Amino acid sequence: MLRYNAGMIQANINEDDARFMRMAMDACQQGIDLGQTPFGACIVRDGQVLACTYNQVWNETDPTAHAEVMAIRMACRDLGAIHLEGATIYSTTEPCPMCFAAIHWARIGRIVFGGSIEDAQMYGFNELIVSNQSLKEQAGLKVELYPHFMRNDALRLFEYWKKQPDSQSY
Repeated sequence: MLRYNAGMIQANINEDDARFMRMAMDACQQGIDLGQTPFGACIVRDGQVLACTYNQVWNETDPTAHAEVMAIRMACRDLGAIHLEGATIYSTTEPCPMCFAAIHWARIGRIVFGGSIEDAQMYGFNELIVSNQSLKEQAGLKVELYPHFMRNDALRLFEYWKKQPDSQSY
């Protein structure tokens, strides 16, 4: 039960977090098997899964079709609302600045992620090296961040993806 926040470790992660992160990772695995990139996201509120999906950049021919954005689109469409207050998003990798902004606009209050932006860059992705913590601080946001949760599992997804004959980053 660890929470990482600006280098400090605090108890605030629970067994449900592991279950929902595993769902995001399962979605990621499904996406990899369908020729997509190694990113998955799951949005949960009050113990109910609102959306769980994978990155669909190649499938949609859309550079904004990141797993987090796709999950937000699905959840909002299903709920008929644009705000997801009280929700947590589980992401296999730290949300990029675009996804972080979408999470902010959807009013999701908690982000739990596995790998870092630097991890994605290490695997060949053209990432902007701007951390969620930095964005949070610069904007004065109250969003809760729980980085590096199940990071080793997230890195295994990158390794699995890299072994695919059709793997390509963007």
